[in-house]
Amino acid sequence: MNKPLTHEIVKKKTAIVILSFAEYESLELTLATHAKFSTDAGIPIFILQNGRGTYDTERTLMVGRRYQSLFPKTIKVVEHIPPQNPYLAIQQLFDDELLSDYEYIIKLDDDVMVLTPDWIDKLIDCYVSAYNQYENELAYVTSFVNNNPYGFKKLLELNESLSNEYYEKLARPHMIGYSPNDSYNPYRLVSKKTVYGGGFGTIWQLPYVSRWLHEKTTLQPEDYISFTKDFGVTEINPKDRYSINCILFNKKLWEDISDGRADDEGMLHAYCMLKEKRIFADLSVPMVHIAFFSQREELRDMIAQIRDVYTKFLALPFPIAICTDRLIEIENRLRFLEKNGLSGNAASSQKVLSKKLRGGIQCYRDHGAGYTVRRMLYHMGLWEDEETPRGSENRPKLVKHAERILHPKKGK
Repeated sequence: MNKPLTHEIVKKKTAIVILSFAEYESLELTLATHAKFSTDAGIPIFILQNGRGTYDTERTLMVGRRYQSLFPKTIKVVEHIPPQNPYLAIQQLFDDELLSDYEYIIKLDDDVMVLTPDWIDKLIDCYVSAYNQYENELAYVTSFVNNNPYGFKKLLELNESLSNEYYEKLARPHMIGYSPNDSYNPYRLVSKKTVYGGGFGTIWQLPYVSRWLHEKTTLQPEDYISFTKDFGVTEINPKDRYSINCILFNKKLWEDISDGRADDEGMLHAYCMLKEKRIFADLSVPMVHIAFFSQREELRDMIAQIRDVYTKFLALPFPIAICTDRLIEIENRLRFLEKNGLSGNAASSQKVLSKKLRGGIQCYRDHGAGYTVRRMLYHMGLWEDEETPRGSENRPKLVKHAERILHPKKGK
């Protein structure tokens, strides 16, 4: 029998690791919640930037550096490890001298938001209790993540009002699973009565349901926290692929799961299933997961809503974001393209395009949307002057649409 763990031992040897890539607006929200609820816990936060060279990856790095400058004693951006397969990047960090003093890891996705000041202590308590009972049978412990196949299913099981609304208004037949040829989790059609909590499950497949879920939980953080506060610890069947948005584990586990594949989440779940490892979730620790890649584009417009809500909820003494002005963001992206663009004719074309776009932005600022659209169509040969569209029985649909925008009273 191994020596029992204590909360103090585990906490002293625990570090938080966030793997970031290119979703800079999500990372800003994530780090804002850590600024409020994690930076006073005495646990370091390592942000591993696993992408470089594009505007979005460099912008994401800028976000990490900003929060590092705000919390230099707690947050460390790791830049010396080259971008690579996520599993290998994390393993290289675990082997690095930076983490040599840490035996336990809380690995979080870069779009997972923490909501309560005691989340770290509760996860550690959950881990200590499970380990002292099951020792090496334990794989990891996790929290209550809303936009997560298991978390969504559990939410409907525990909240009758949300369950009724989902089945009455949103549920529909849908596909679940990984691929048609997958023996364990084949791609298949299920009825509207089914909510699948395993890998590539219901919430993963239906972004519009994720939007509804965010409206009911993420955009109402106080109610979400209150709803979960009295829940306890539950065990998760290792045969269910639980998305690893947030996991606390012994660092050695990461090395043990390697089977030669590139999918860290897939390897972890295969390992837990084959080795019959135990997984526990403290459901009184609510968290927000913004979006899986399958949901990202459909939910991107919610970022501004979430930021507005959490600006008030967190009440930080500094802005959550570096920049929230879309026009400035576009200008910055154009400058990046000019500085790092292609050579020769492509670079020349890029400069011309950049100049035109900047002119359009300035026109919008000076004269508004209607005038800017008219000027664009005029230069394209689709508008005769500032008020009159070019006459033709077969006018392009673009012109017809522009007419409806510019002359709403005349349009149908």
